[in-house]
Amino acid sequence: MSEHHAVPQQEISNAIAQLYKAHIGRGPTKVVTTISGGHVLCVLEDTDTPYEQTILQLGGRDLLREARARFQQHARGEMIAVVEQVTGRRVRGHVPGYSTTIDAATEVFLLEDAD
Repeated sequence: MSEHHAVPQQEISNAIAQLYKAHIGRGPTKVVTTISGGHVLCVLEDTDTPYEQTILQLGGRDLLREARARFQQHARGEMIAVVEQVTGRRVRGHVPGYSTTIDAATEVFLLEDAD
């Protein structure tokens, strides 16, 4: 049997999507991760739960942005651990983002220089 080697970008996409699912109750339907130099960019689309969609329909954009910011801060350590494990490099910074208008989130990781 041949050994399966996962692509690092796919490993990060899968793991972060699972963290979203575990913490929010629903994972994104599309995730793309790019690793370039000292940066990892993970873009997650279609992340809103039905409850969050209702909040948005009721005009709660600020409330939802605050809730997502708190989630991203709460899950930060777990996401950093994933990126560090997969890349073999230490994360020196994490810059999360979320847009209520296009139902997309970003998780950007700045890596320390490779040894």
